[in-house]
Amino acid sequence: NGRRLFQPRGKVLGGTGAINGMIYMRGQPEDFDGWAAEGCIGWGWNEVLPYFISCEDQERGASEYHGVGGPVAVSDLRTKHALGEAFHAASEALGVPRNDDFNGAQQEGTGYVQTTTRKGRRWSTAAGYLGDPAKKGIDLRLGAMVERIDLDGKRATGVPWTDRSGRHTARARREVILCGGAFNSPQLLQLSGIGPGALLQQHGITPQHDLPGVGENLQDHFGIGAEYRSTVKSTVNDLYNNKLKGGLQLLRHLMFRTGPFADNGNYSNTFIRSGPEIDRPDMMVTFMAWCTDEHLKPLPFSGFTILAEHMRPQSRGHVRLTGPKPTDAPAIQFNFLADDADQRAAIAGLRFGRKIAATAPMADCVETELTPGAEKQSDADLLDYCRASGLSLLHPVGSCKMGIGSDAVVDPRLRVHGIEGLRVVDASIMPRIVTGNTNAATIMIGEKAAAMINEDAR
Repeated sequence: NGRRLFQPRGKVLGGTGAINGMIYMRGQPEDFDGWAAEGCIGWGWNEVLPYFISCEDQERGASEYHGVGGPVAVSDLRTKHALGEAFHAASEALGVPRNDDFNGAQQEGTGYVQTTTRKGRRWSTAAGYLGDPAKKGIDLRLGAMVERIDLDGKRATGVPWTDRSGRHTARARREVILCGGAFNSPQLLQLSGIGPGALLQQHGITPQHDLPGVGENLQDHFGIGAEYRSTVKSTVNDLYNNKLKGGLQLLRHLMFRTGPFADNGNYSNTFIRSGPEIDRPDMMVTFMAWCTDEHLKPLPFSGFTILAEHMRPQSRGHVRLTGPKPTDAPAIQFNFLADDADQRAAIAGLRFGRKIAATAPMADCVETELTPGAEKQSDADLLDYCRASGLSLLHPVGSCKMGIGSDAVVDPRLRVHGIEGLRVVDASIMPRIVTGNTNAATIMIGEKAAAMINEDAR
């Protein structure tokens, strides 16, 4: 419907993991085996699982699927929630099995999520990786804006950047590693003359290397929520609207690191298949302990949201320059719902979320459905609601696609095709988005890339 959507980024140490929903979800083995099948040799499930395990500090202890002692803190929610329990029970009544580990043997099922937290506090990659050893090996500059990547012919030689003290240049003895994320990495490549030649010339940039895939293949998870007025008075809305109740729970958190302030509000997931023809779960239905207005302010009564999230979209978008300066915000176009299969999945997920809300014991927690509203029942009405109210789940990936085809930007060792001494290491390299929140897989990419960089250097 031509709407503009909010796209926040964490411009702080720890990146967007410092402001995200903290859900730790790796994706399915088939996701990574699919990468390998497309030519990304070394990125199949058996090759990436060791990196997921080695970087993890799992509160539950080590197992076949989990590790301890790594920099990534993964914890259970500190407190069970009455509405979360009702959500699980209703899902089970609809035939969904209980699943206490979405990163274990299978993803299908219903249960509580795990989060990147430690003892009731947020964990980020800054907390995990920028400790004493890193301080000795990293010259970290804050408040810096990289202008482009300098090239000598077809070799990356460094980056010019500015901060409050002026303009500087960093020179690379071995290689430049670009970790700008799904929006900034393609933008910086394009600013450097690496990308679709016609687009670069349109903005006055001389093409140095025509690479058509830069900025294409953008993917994100699309979410559509049904909102409910709640009979249970233990939602985020209640904490926000009742200062005494909110203050007591804050005090509880400060003293004991428990309660709602030790959680993320996204308590529970139910993974399902959006249709009988789908061979594995592709829909994540999430219980969120709040409902808000369009400015994300909690409504003035008890409420919650059941959010249907399509995890393997077919639609593809792009990130493209709008001007020749790094401060010119790029054009971000997801093309949500461009594919008919994505439309069908969104409607199916919304319908299943409503089924959960109408099934005991969840039904006992519902006073009324606020949106889309009981009068909206047909596929056409629900698709209209998706177009009017659906949101990006803020999981952008894919804009510097890894692969071997003509649309690929980096090879399976994350080296930019046709340019020496330049890699991209972030979520932009995912050829296809994973079936889950993207933070865990992005950290794995960093771990695997570090191993490859060291191996190549040796």
